[in-house]
Amino acid sequence: MKIVKEFLKGIAKVLVVLLILLILLAVGLFIYHRIMISKNRDFLQEKGFCELAYAGDYSLNVQKTGNVDGKHHIIVLSGAGPCYRFSMKEFAENFQGDNEVIFLSRPGYDGSDDTKYAMTVERVVENYRTALENAGVEKPYVLMPHSLGSLYASYWVSKYSDEIEALVNLDGTYPAPITDPKLHGGKNMFYYLANLGVGDVAFHLFVPKDPNLSADEQRAYDIMYVSTLASDAFCSEGENIDVNINAAWESLTPNDVPKMYLSFRDGFRTVEEVQEYFEESGHKEDFIAENSEDFTGSETEREAYACRKYLDKITNNRSKELEPFVERLGNCEIRYLPGSHFLYENKPKECAEIVQDFLNSLDSN
Repeated sequence: MKIVKEFLKGIAKVLVVLLILLILLAVGLFIYHRIMISKNRDFLQEKGFCELAYAGDYSLNVQKTGNVDGKHHIIVLSGAGPCYRFSMKEFAENFQGDNEVIFLSRPGYDGSDDTKYAMTVERVVENYRTALENAGVEKPYVLMPHSLGSLYASYWVSKYSDEIEALVNLDGTYPAPITDPKLHGGKNMFYYLANLGVGDVAFHLFVPKDPNLSADEQRAYDIMYVSTLASDAFCSEGENIDVNINAAWESLTPNDVPKMYLSFRDGFRTVEEVQEYFEESGHKEDFIAENSEDFTGSETEREAYACRKYLDKITNNRSKELEPFVERLGNCEIRYLPGSHFLYENKPKECAEIVQDFLNSLDSN
């Protein structure tokens, strides 16, 4: 019995020591994180990855690239994630020679100041407008949102159409009526880990390095990614997603601003296009399994069935979601390039050709 007690005491001492070491590690990480915040901001600004412009109560990163005296001032509005400056690098190069391409970040994103204000559509768009004005970007703008950025662009072009030359929507989120919009969950594990400082030392345990980025670009990417996850504004945006989808829908007002919606995810119109996508995705078996749970036939028949079922789902999405949005937005054409939601990364040239064709139509009018 005495041996057992001594053994348990020994284990308890070890656990206490481990707990103390864990606390010291957490405190050390947090102190290092706080020290690095200002150093990281300085790096982004010194290397030209962050150009802050006053947006009201805080400043936003208004990163200007391309030709300031070009034909159009293209404003890239990111989706629900950081680092579009890098994920769109190859795609954006197609426009930077003849246009000014501006990566406009929201509060908390990519080196912009954070805020505890609720990230509503109305607030974000006013932030955008003020920051561009203070950054000296000339109107009118060509808005180019992707994904969640569509909500802000749709509100913007409906409320301030005189500021917008055109809207190029890259597979954007569809605004829609929500009868009872609710707030969603707020801060998650990634928020707390990022604020503790885990991302400063262990980011690449979770996100691999991009071989296409230079050393400075990779460091900027890491800083932007981790700081965005650590921001209150980023979490607030997730909380307010229903509110913003509904507010954007209610704001939609048809006008004469030329608009194009380039559809990726819901762009499939033939079984052959679906089959090609399944093959290229690298997840063919997962797609087939997901879309053929109720099928009992040969494997060849199963694949054909899955493709048809997937196409039916896409066709329904276009009819129930995309087309009502486009009709309510007004003066908007739909063009199709079927593929993943981030197709501008996988097929930058093909995406750019469609966008350039639309821009050329503006120049000819």
